[in-house]
Amino acid sequence: MKTLIGMVTFGNLPFTRLAIQSIKETTTEPVEFYVVVGKPSDQETVNWLLDERIPYVRHGENFGFPASINDLYDHAWNPEAEDMPWRTGEFDNLIVAGNDIVPYPGAIDALVRTARETDWEWLCSSQFDVKSLVTRYPETLRYFHGENLVFDDFTQRPWEAHEEVRKSELGSRNGDFIQSGALTDVRNLTLFKRSVFEKIGYADVNFWPGGYFEDNDYCKRANLAGVKAATLADSAYFHFWSRTIHQGGKGEEHHPQFRRNSHYYHVKWGGPFGHETLDLPFNGSSYSELAGLTPGTVKISGRSQEARMIEYWQGLKD
Repeated sequence: MKTLIGMVTFGNLPFTRLAIQSIKETTTEPVEFYVVVGKPSDQETVNWLLDERIPYVRHGENFGFPASINDLYDHAWNPEAEDMPWRTGEFDNLIVAGNDIVPYPGAIDALVRTARETDWEWLCSSQFDVKSLVTRYPETLRYFHGENLVFDDFTQRPWEAHEEVRKSELGSRNGDFIQSGALTDVRNLTLFKRSVFEKIGYADVNFWPGGYFEDNDYCKRANLAGVKAATLADSAYFHFWSRTIHQGGKGEEHHPQFRRNSHYYHVKWGGPFGHETLDLPFNGSSYSELAGLTPGTVKISGRSQEARMIEYWQGLKD
């Protein structure tokens, strides 16, 4: 069984470096890496990936987060994908890992081992984030600054304050599942078997560019397709809390994106997240402004219309 760890970046190399190095330090199962460099000018990340001999693809413009996720799917599962350096399409599992996470020891191993030994298709990890860290351990607040809890001193390791608690609270439940009626993780540290992709296909790039509500959409489609999912108590990670938004200096741009994507989700599923009224996108009809969305299905089977969709939303961004 072959496992790919796929990561999407948009700058913030120190966090990407920390995430990948932490995965290597805490994982014994054999895994391979692939990185999508979503920021066209990010030569710094490219240089580091080359030094580390980690395969990557760099976008020539900001195609958005969902399109980057689709690049990971293609690399893992589609050997016919065009313009994909180092593509193989031969993996059994894809672990999507955020570039702003630190896995606790054994987290990746638990995902891979469970995928190998069970028929669960979508395996979620358990998150511990900055806000919960500083709430439980107020002394760690000194490592962060500003209302967005910015972190930039990589000589410190504040997430380790949770290590002993993790061992006692999570480690004692080794192997237990929390079966998810509602999926607990999508893009931070989650394992998908190939069967998930075969059932529901690609991410919807109309949630452009930051991906707000794309994760909700993917969960909705997974539930409708009967994907078997669980959350692992013994796969835990620390999350820095949306570094691209809060630490990348672009937070002021995200409110219009949030509103646009929220509206699109509402139209697609007949209501806001948690209050949907439809079991078919757009109630089985087409969304007239956008090409390529197949009426009456929850599966996106191809990427041929991605560029047109992205261009549509780019035209509305202002």
